[in-house]
Amino acid sequence: MRLLIVAASLATSLSLKAVTSMSTSGGAVSHLGQPQHPASNCKDITFTVSATAQNQVAANPPPNFLDPDTSLAFLEQPVVLTTVSGTQNLYGQYCEPTVKNPSRAKTLQLLVHGISYDHTYWAGFDSLPSSPAYSWVTYANAQGYPTLAIDRLGNGRSDHPDPISLVQAPYQVELIHGIITQLRSSSYLAIPTPWTKVIFAGHSYGSILATQLSSKHPKDIDSYILSGFAVPLPNEQSLPGVTGEEYIQASTYDSARFSPAVYAPGYLVSSSKQGRQDSFYSRPDVDFSRAHYDVDFQTQGTIALGEALTTVTIFNSTTYAGPVYVLTGQNDALFCGNGSRLLGTPDCGSGATSQLAALKVFYPAVPASKFDYYAQLCSGHTLQQHYTAASGFAKVGRSIFIILSIFVCTFTCVPKVWFGLAG
Repeated sequence: MRLLIVAASLATSLSLKAVTSMSTSGGAVSHLGQPQHPASNCKDITFTVSATAQNQVAANPPPNFLDPDTSLAFLEQPVVLTTVSGTQNLYGQYCEPTVKNPSRAKTLQLLVHGISYDHTYWAGFDSLPSSPAYSWVTYANAQGYPTLAIDRLGNGRSDHPDPISLVQAPYQVELIHGIITQLRSSSYLAIPTPWTKVIFAGHSYGSILATQLSSKHPKDIDSYILSGFAVPLPNEQSLPGVTGEEYIQASTYDSARFSPAVYAPGYLVSSSKQGRQDSFYSRPDVDFSRAHYDVDFQTQGTIALGEALTTVTIFNSTTYAGPVYVLTGQNDALFCGNGSRLLGTPDCGSGATSQLAALKVFYPAVPASKFDYYAQLCSGHTLQQHYTAASGFAKVGRSIFIILSIFVCTFTCVPKVWFGLAG
């Protein structure tokens, strides 16, 4: 996977539209497209944001990601930048704490999902009886933190513009910057709380966007949690496994879910259930529930070709000096392997030589005391859907949220009944 270290921010500008609307549709919609009514402590929000960014010219976009050579040629084409601008509507689900804690009431957790997911990732997909046990939102709200899980551009209930020229990392970073600007504004009426702190929690592509945001807008965020993330391996090493997921045009795969009127050519979806499992998960039954993966695959979202093109652009955040915590599955095949468990057991390493610890180089201004990491055992890339999810929640809680020390022990690969994750 090609790794770009960009020391200086690209020139970007942003203007905010003052109107922010409340959704009255009744409930959130999963990436399956079925209405899901949020919990009583949650509400739907729509942000309208205008942004300008320097995206990459995407020459010769392939129709799919089935052939490694064609895919590699697209991903590693010379970088030529072009200015893009637009106004987008972005969905968010805001949830109030279920346990009140005045010291945390004005600290918002902004949750940004990865590729092929939407805001429901943070709620354990919110469709099974056991979902709360895998829900970051449930855990954080119970610790007194309000959360805002957004659908990134091109995903879920947010706008779906051109997937090649617009849905790229630089533009998405500026849109997220616009959301944060609105959240910190006293004129923002949908969530009137004057936030004193904002914690950014990203997963996978959401974590990649976090590195760019901290470089280009270092004052936006007070603390970062980078999950499903590590220093990536070269494209030629990981791409063979990823192509096993058999990404094809979404509207061709399932036109009922991915209407051609919304999902233009360039929005892709995995057509191989087994291939996706081998890339995103660890050992079935031992490390995760097949029932949860069934929901994951049935409700998967898309990857835009523009996202794929800008997936590995990791910025060097030279001035951001706040806390950074890295939480990644020990057996993450996408960042620490060949893209699939079929090509060998992935391992992110341990200690100071691990691929998690290596991310510190991108945060030279962050003191060693404010940078920490944890490789969640027995977990793949979608680490929240593994039986050891509780250990990850607890580790992050101790380091970033400063919560009560529950599950403070040495975690090993243990039977799922230890954590009550039976289904």
